[in-house]
Amino acid sequence: MISVGWLIYGLVYLGFALSTHIWQLWVLFAIYGVFYGFCEGAAKAFVADMVPAERRARLTACINGVVGLDGAAASLIAGIVWSRIAPAATFYIGAGLALIAMAGLIFMIKEVKGKVGQNT
Repeated sequence: MISVGWLIYGLVYLGFALSTHIWQLWVLFAIYGVFYGFCEGAAKAFVADMVPAERRARLTACINGVVGLDGAAASLIAGIVWSRIAPAATFYIGAGLALIAMAGLIFMIKEVKGKVGQNT
């Protein structure tokens, strides 16, 4: 589910870069909401399932802190790219990074499943 969400995110950002009409932006924002619905809860549950119960609260707080700091850095970088290169470049970069993240997640899940299968 998370991988599908990242795929949607990448395609929406690609759409933002290529859109030429305001109605396209409205449609893309609605689809972005689908991405958020796919990923937000599922990603938190995925992380929570990977750690022991006694460490879940601390890890969740750490992850939310890192996500917040990353969001601030990403916004700063996006603003620089937007103003110094081109607005569309911001979305091309976001789309590319989302697709790389999706591939990395798929690879990571396959690695974890492979190791779990070896231990049984």
